[in-house]
Amino acid sequence: MPRKKKPGRPAGSRNVSADHAEGKLTRCKQCGSTEREPYYKMTEQEHGGIDPDGQPYTHIVRRWTRCRSCPDRPVRIDRFYENRQPATDAGGEGS
Repeated sequence: MPRKKKPGRPAGSRNVSADHAEGKLTRCKQCGSTEREPYYKMTEQEHGGIDPDGQPYTHIVRRWTRCRSCPDRPVRIDRFYENRQPATDAGGEGS
């Protein structure tokens, strides 16, 4: 008869603490709803600055969608400010 596994972490394993980050939902300007249709178009712009919350960013990403709650389904463009780190060359020079 097979042995049953004990629930939980194995003895001696360490706890892992994870950082929590706040996500910001976009809202319809007409009704204030956060419900939306799936995004159907996206553009990226490499442009740095400080976002409205005072955080630095390197790219502006715009995504097209429609409000799911409004009867006339107005188009809206959700704008996201992303702070991307420069890519590093994993191979190194001369490899």
